[in-house]
Amino acid sequence: MVSQGLRRLGYGVLALLLSTGFVAPAAAEYPDRGIRILVPYPAGGPNDILARMLGDKLTQSFGKQTIIENRPGAGGNIAVDAAARAEPDGYTAVLPAMAYAVNPYLYARVPYKFESLKAVSIVASGPLVLVVTPSLGVSSVQDLIKLAKEKPGALSYASGGNGSSLHLAAEMFKREAGVDMVHVPYKGTNDLIADLLTGRVPLAFLSPLNARELVKDGRLKALAVTTSQRSPGWDEVPTVAEQGLPGFNVEGWYAVLVPAGSPPATIETLNHALKQALESPDIGNRLRSLGIQPVGTTPDDAEAFLKSERAKWQKLVEDAKLKAD
Repeated sequence: MVSQGLRRLGYGVLALLLSTGFVAPAAAEYPDRGIRILVPYPAGGPNDILARMLGDKLTQSFGKQTIIENRPGAGGNIAVDAAARAEPDGYTAVLPAMAYAVNPYLYARVPYKFESLKAVSIVASGPLVLVVTPSLGVSSVQDLIKLAKEKPGALSYASGGNGSSLHLAAEMFKREAGVDMVHVPYKGTNDLIADLLTGRVPLAFLSPLNARELVKDGRLKALAVTTSQRSPGWDEVPTVAEQGLPGFNVEGWYAVLVPAGSPPATIETLNHALKQALESPDIGNRLRSLGIQPVGTTPDDAEAFLKSERAKWQKLVEDAKLKAD
């Protein structure tokens, strides 16, 4: 019979393999090579700083060099799309911030879909800091609002790009304060610093990762933090809410995502390594000293958080009729 013939052939092949000492190769343990983390913005910005801090720890944990690759452009869309299109094997990740959740509502066309990516962890969160150049001559949020109302449309603010947390915080501030200011988007946070320091663009909302030394050295003046409570590391700086805009609350965050379809076990391994990195004293203490809190959620909690952020910012974008410049 045909089935008996096939069975005998199978036995024969098995016997031959055993007699020659053939052993099927074991599946490689993840990771067996370096992981690549894409950063949606240029070097020197908060995403880049955080990615390099975490990358060093992943290199130590896995014994394989973690590669940090900056892919700026299109408000962060280029790097996120590259990650979404990558092989779903856990070897390509992306570290975006708020723009990832906002851009599909801000741009007429975005190359990625939310379902194309899977959250590994929310790795850090914290306030933004409203800073001004000292030559602007304001010392409080109320001073700034007064000046903006006296000169509608004359003041400009810088951001690290359309859809960035810096952009959305400023737009929320404009709406809540009832002022008109002009948005000047840059390719990334690091690119706007020179113009901010010279006063060419006199104000911005910055990540504490970038603002700390500039404020400490007196080159910028911190007017407020954007969270509902004063932030550790910035205790002397009042909130926007306590300076006349009650309810104002914007919290910046940073996530690690991988392509959808990546093996669950791989995601768990990467999640665990990130959590260990964030719990290490050197990273944890450095972030907290700057006013950023290390987080380290589970993948499921990260997905739920991102879903809530998308709904929150979609409403603001639509209510304010915001579009990418």
